[in-house]
Amino acid sequence: MLHAMAAVKNRLMIKATVKLILLSIWLAISIALLWLVNKTGKKKWHEGFCRFSYAIVCMIVGLRVRTEGEMESGRPLLLVSNHISYLDILVLGAKTPAIFTPKNDMSRWPVISTICRLLNCIFIERSNEKIKEARVKIQDALAKGEVVSLFPEGTTGDGRHLLPFKSSLFSIAEEEIKMPDGDKELLIQPAIISYISVSALPIDSTQWPNIAWYGDMVLAPHVWKILQLGKIDAKLTFLPAVTLRQFGGRKELAAHCYSTTVEALQRRHEANI
Repeated sequence: MLHAMAAVKNRLMIKATVKLILLSIWLAISIALLWLVNKTGKKKWHEGFCRFSYAIVCMIVGLRVRTEGEMESGRPLLLVSNHISYLDILVLGAKTPAIFTPKNDMSRWPVISTICRLLNCIFIERSNEKIKEARVKIQDALAKGEVVSLFPEGTTGDGRHLLPFKSSLFSIAEEEIKMPDGDKELLIQPAIISYISVSALPIDSTQWPNIAWYGDMVLAPHVWKILQLGKIDAKLTFLPAVTLRQFGGRKELAAHCYSTTVEALQRRHEANI
């Protein structure tokens, strides 16, 4: 029995090691290629390569993503979604042209900060004192036609409970965005990220800590655990886009996005799909 358990553990360690080596190689290649792509100044090339790069990382990690619904084609567009893990970035990155809004602390992280800048990420402070500055940065990106992804919970959750949406982040929608072809009302589209199964088995309460990254979890050991897992199936659901005008204010808009996200997650839980 102990011999069999040791053999399984060794296989998992070998699997994780191979994935880590492949990720390191692809990371080095993609950083170099993305730098070259950015030098061309062609937005379409940048978006296409970013999605391709995210898709390769998903393949190496073993993350399979399917979509439901369609991303809004109109611009300016803000995607708002629940936040469970760093895997969410891969889910959204592989299926949308969205750029992300990491916390300003990450601008000082070795390697990660370089990658974020190459991906055109917007480093923002989420404190109430800095929210106006963050809003201006996001509005500038939206005005350039970028699709911006925002996690209104402000942090990651445990995968089983949705944290309240911070209505202050929805203040971006209070002003029209100055697009090249005129001022336009911001479209806000809820996007729901669901992790369905690991190795074709539904994720239960014992498995969630292996997927969700939250609280005081240390990043490196969690990533190592992720790499030891089998195939992870995820689903990205796009709900209809809305505008602030439909609800009258940012608090009402935040409440709508929160309630529709809760309902969609509840339906997914009940259907067990």
